[in-house]
Amino acid sequence: MNLEQIKYPYNPKLMVSVYSGHFATRHSHNSHYIDITRMKHEHTMAREAAMTLAQAYTYEKGVDTIVCLDGSEVIGAFLARHLAKREMFAVNQDKNINIVTPEFDSNGQLIFRDNLTSMINGQDVLILISTVNSGKTARRAVECVQYYGGRVQGIAAIFRVPESVEGIPVYALFSPKDIPGYATHDPKQCPMCAAGMKIEALSNSYGFSLL
Repeated sequence: MNLEQIKYPYNPKLMVSVYSGHFATRHSHNSHYIDITRMKHEHTMAREAAMTLAQAYTYEKGVDTIVCLDGSEVIGAFLARHLAKREMFAVNQDKNINIVTPEFDSNGQLIFRDNLTSMINGQDVLILISTVNSGKTARRAVECVQYYGGRVQGIAAIFRVPESVEGIPVYALFSPKDIPGYATHDPKQCPMCAAGMKIEALSNSYGFSLL
């Protein structure tokens, strides 16, 4: 596997580590693994990521609750802080924004416990997710929020492949155009598998494990 550091063009403090190879997830086979570990766990980079993502929503979208997936809670906390800053024309200034994370039940469905549903029902919700690749996890998050009576105002991500999910735009820092040669495939129609290229690692939102 080859490793490359990709910087966000509008903020050089933000970067991701990109591994090229043959990676398998639950829903897809990918030519690259986008490692955003530092952005999720380092104070400085999480703050910078949140500040950049906030620019898409500060003046246009009301946000009462941020639903965090894939370990994005640190970014979510900074994002809430930036959205609630007292700025002229900011629609969320001084708002007490909730930050919540859904659970997966035994069937793999996203759920919110009763003590959290008041932060979703009737609220304007921003979904924050590390990566949107096939879009299946983001789609389940949208359906979950709507099931509990929330209004999805947007989907924010560090990396995304589809530009929208369920008609909702996905605003992200990085996309395939930033990673030359990036490709994602259905596991049953993977050209790397067809060419006899062995899977090098299993990956998910937590990281990857070499085979």
